[in-house]
Amino acid sequence: MKVTFEHPTIIFDDRIAEIIIEFVNHILYADSEKTLRQIVADFADKYDLDRYFVYGYGSHHLWLTQRKITTPDITFEYRILIVEY
Repeated sequence: MKVTFEHPTIIFDDRIAEIIIEFVNHILYADSEKTLRQIVADFADKYDLDRYFVYGYGSHHLWLTQRKITTPDITFEYRILIVEY
């Protein structure tokens, strides 16, 4: 997996820094798309990833963007990171 940070993460809650570091640590263990999807699903449940971030998949990548502080239903227009597999 190739992780590329594309934009800084806005730390408005103490848990955000912990979650983003743990997220990257977990996804680096993936050796295939299938494993990555399982790791991300398990991580999202355990660490409440959806509270602060939104993620999705492209044909050969995973992307992550951050929810806005004031309106959690809206995300920033840029990606925090991309993971190529």
